[in-house]
Amino acid sequence: MPDSYDLNALAEAQAAYFREGNTESLSFRIDRLRGLESILTRRSDDLLDALASDLGKPAVEGYMSEVYFSLLEIQLFLKKLPKWIRPRRAGHPFFALPARSWVQREPLGRALIVSPWNYPLQLALSPLIAAVAAGNTVILKPSEFASTSAKLLGEIIAEAFNPQHVAVLQGGPELGEALLELPFETCFFTGSERVGRKYAEAAARNLAPITLELGGKCPCLVLDDAPLETAVERIIATKFFNAGQTCIAPDFVLVPEARRGEFVKLAQETLEKYYSEDIEADLATMIHQDHYERVEKLCDGSAIQVGEDDKGSLRLAPRLLPEATWNSAAMEEEIFGPVLPILGYTSLVETLAELRSRPDPLALYAFTKSREKIDLLLRETRSGSVCFNDTMKQAINLELPFGGVGASGMGRYRGKYGFEAFTYERAITKRTFWKDPFFSPPPYGNLIEKLRKYVK
Repeated sequence: MPDSYDLNALAEAQAAYFREGNTESLSFRIDRLRGLESILTRRSDDLLDALASDLGKPAVEGYMSEVYFSLLEIQLFLKKLPKWIRPRRAGHPFFALPARSWVQREPLGRALIVSPWNYPLQLALSPLIAAVAAGNTVILKPSEFASTSAKLLGEIIAEAFNPQHVAVLQGGPELGEALLELPFETCFFTGSERVGRKYAEAAARNLAPITLELGGKCPCLVLDDAPLETAVERIIATKFFNAGQTCIAPDFVLVPEARRGEFVKLAQETLEKYYSEDIEADLATMIHQDHYERVEKLCDGSAIQVGEDDKGSLRLAPRLLPEATWNSAAMEEEIFGPVLPILGYTSLVETLAELRSRPDPLALYAFTKSREKIDLLLRETRSGSVCFNDTMKQAINLELPFGGVGASGMGRYRGKYGFEAFTYERAITKRTFWKDPFFSPPPYGNLIEKLRKYVK
C-alpha cells in the first residue's frame, strides 16, 4: 500500500491536472473513452479469465454483465455526451431583463471511487466511465477480494490513462482507511452499509457529494393472478445469476400460501433443469471461505439442495428454503448467495405493511397482471427501483437511473444519471451594458409602495 505521502502526492498531482484544464475539453474526454473501449475489447478474454479466477464466473455471465455492459455504457457516452455537455438556456423574471442566462454542467474535480468484489469490473468501470466523461480525475480502489480482476483492471487503466488523470490503487482495509483522509470533491462507494457510513462521514468532512450503492434485502412478490411457471423461471434465472451475489437479486419470494407448494415444486424442477447438467460450468463460486460459511449457516433443515457443494472450490449448491418465515435466520440479513427463502402469505395488505416496516430495499419485484395491484404496490412500498413481471431488468437499462433509497443507498448513476452524479449545475447570467429600467439603488424613498403595486 502506498504510504500517506504517496497518496497525498497523488491527490495533489490530480488536483493540479484538473486545475490546469486537462480534462475539460469534450474531445479529450471522448478520446480517453475511446482508448478505454479499445483496450477492453482487445483484452476481453483476459477479463473473462480474471472473473473465472476470482468468482468462478461462467463466461456468458461475465461477458454479458461485465464486459459487454461496460462497453455498452462507453458507447452510450460516446453518442450522447456532446448533447449532455451542452449548456441549457434558462429564462428570467421580467425585472432582470435584458439578460441571457444558462446552466452548464461542470466536473466536480477529484473523484474517489471504491468498488466491490461481486461485479469487480462492471461496478468499477461504470462509475469510472461516468466520472471521466464528466471531466473529473479519478482515484479508484477495487476490492482486494477479487484480486485477479483488480490487478488486470489496474493494468488496463494504466494503459488507458495518465495516473494524474486516473489511478488505480490496490490494497485492503488499510488502504481504504487511508483514502478516507484524502481530500476529494466527490466520492462513489459501492459495498456494505457499515463501510459506506465511513465514506459518508469522510465526504461530510470534505463537504463533498457522495453516491452510496449499498443493497439490502430485495423482496419479490408473486400475486395470486401471476402465471406461476413464467414467474418461477424468471426468478430462478436471476436469483442464481453470479451465485446470488448481486445486490439487486431477489433476496426472498413471497407467494400466496395456497400456491407455495406449487411454487416450491416448480422452483426445484427449474433449478434441476438449469444446473444438473454441469453445475461447475454454470454456477459461480463464493468469493471467500468466510462468505461461503456465512451463507451456508443461513440454511435450515428444510432446505432443498440441487447439486453438490464443493467447499474446496467455494461452490455452494443452489438451495430453496421452502418453509421460511419472517423470523428465519435467512431473513435477518442480506443473503448474497445461492439461497432463496420462500415465504407464504395470506393477506397482501398485511404483507405490504410488513415490508414497509423494514429498511427500504434497492429493488422491489412483483408478478401480477392487475393494473390496480401494480398501482397499489407503487403506493404502499418504497424502493430504489421496481420491476414488474420480471427481475433485474430495470437495472440493465442504461436509460434508467440506478440507486437506492434510505439504507439501500443514495444518489443515482448509469448513463446520463452517472454524468449528472459527477457534475454540478453551474448557473450563469450575462447582462448587457444597456440602460437598466429596473435599477433601484438607495435612497429608496417611496419605492416600497411602487413595489407593492407592480411586483406581485
